[in-house]
Amino acid sequence: MGTRYKIKICGIKDLATLELCVDLQVDFVGLNFSPRSPRAITADTAETLLKLRKKSGFPKLVFLFFENELTEIDTLTNRFQPDLIQLIRGDAFVTSQIWNEFTETKKLLPAIRIQTKVINEEDLEPKSNLVILDSFQKNLGGGTGHTFPWEYVTSVKRPFLLAGGITPENVKSALETVHPYGIDVASGVETDGIKDPNKIKSLVQNVRTL
Repeated sequence: MGTRYKIKICGIKDLATLELCVDLQVDFVGLNFSPRSPRAITADTAETLLKLRKKSGFPKLVFLFFENELTEIDTLTNRFQPDLIQLIRGDAFVTSQIWNEFTETKKLLPAIRIQTKVINEEDLEPKSNLVILDSFQKNLGGGTGHTFPWEYVTSVKRPFLLAGGITPENVKSALETVHPYGIDVASGVETDGIKDPNKIKSLVQNVRTL
């Protein structure tokens, strides 16, 4: 056992999946509110899920927004107080003001969709300690199941979560190739668009046995 890689499971919609993530001690759980995503949930669903938040060892809570109205982002973050706010670089709905606001409160978790090799990592997001590096699909904020060439980010030194098409089958190869801070998985632990407990368990086991 070497470095303990961090695990983020994103796009959780049901209590059983969230309970499993807590029991497996994943590091981050993501709730998705993007109107563009099949994993989008409502505030009422979030309220039901977050009754689990009082459980010991509850992971860091991430809210994902993409093409949400700013008032909605404001309302949801004030109501539920997530640990981190995942915004996607290039989201036309996001103003520099809200980006800076979450940066200043150290809540911003920027997701950057990689299209070319990263040469200067200051281009990523200079003020953020942790970023997500994801594949790019036009009009989608993530969770597409598509990988990108991992060699594009092998020179990045700052902590990042590798996203984009990570599955239980390829996760070891991804970690050994890129050596990220951790991984961010949505569709890679789903079967027919639904979170699959066996895939989640398998992914976590494959990461933890490295």
